[in-house]
Amino acid sequence: MAFSTPLIGRSGALLTTYNIDWSAGRIGSNTREDVMLVQALFKIFYYELLGFNHDMDPPPGQTEVIAVDGYYGPVTQKHITHFQTQLIARGQKVLPDGIFDPFREPGSSSTVSKTRYALDLLNNGCANCCKEQGIDNYTNLPNREDMPALLRNALKRVKKTASKYAYS
Repeated sequence: MAFSTPLIGRSGALLTTYNIDWSAGRIGSNTREDVMLVQALFKIFYYELLGFNHDMDPPPGQTEVIAVDGYYGPVTQKHITHFQTQLIARGQKVLPDGIFDPFREPGSSSTVSKTRYALDLLNNGCANCCKEQGIDNYTNLPNREDMPALLRNALKRVKKTASKYAYS
């Protein structure tokens, strides 16, 4: 289930990032709240920030705003694959596997592939571009009335690490 994690930014300010418990995308667990978060971040990054996201356009042929419904399908997969391809073209070391894994902590790399987590980079893109534009589309995500209640409630949960990485 999607959740929020507080962190201290470089400036010393208290920030929030959003994470998922399980993988979303090709061969992912695709739990409803996790997929909703991925879709919500794509909605912010590609559609609400269009023209203000450093020339990162939505996937070719994508004429409608991605639905935040929590159902994994071809549109969500197209966004995941496209975003990873764009990151690689910009020199980011990201695994082009069509999956968004939960990140262990903001700014960290995968212990297996030694690549950055695409979901962490999407969070960064949303946060930084919204800050540049002076809008709270990202920071206010858990309270946005245009987002499904299931997602808003999930993001009110605060924890440090994804269930995928919590060993008992």
